[in-house]
Amino acid sequence: SGSFTTLNPKNRAMVGVLAGGGAGDRPFLNAGNKWRRYRSKGHKYPIVRGVAQAAYVHPHGGGRHQHMGGGGTVSRDAPPGAKVGSIAARKTGRSRIKERA
Repeated sequence: SGSFTTLNPKNRAMVGVLAGGGAGDRPFLNAGNKWRRYRSKGHKYPIVRGVAQAAYVHPHGGGRHQHMGGGGTVSRDAPPGAKVGSIAARKTGRSRIKERA
């Protein structure tokens, strides 16, 4: 804009744009590239839903159709492997707006 700003000479600043900006905007184009990115970051990929898995792999798995079959809440004392879903949930379901009296 051509205007000048006076700054305190004790201030320190860097001028410019950060390198690598917008690197995440590029699409992955295939699943292999995404898998390698997630693996390099230590993330789990792909994330598969429990109902989509087999019954011996996941407590929500199995059945002719993809449904949980049992309840989705589990106690906090459940053993590892069974502790999937809503862990020690106080309440579940859709939150509804209370009617005004």
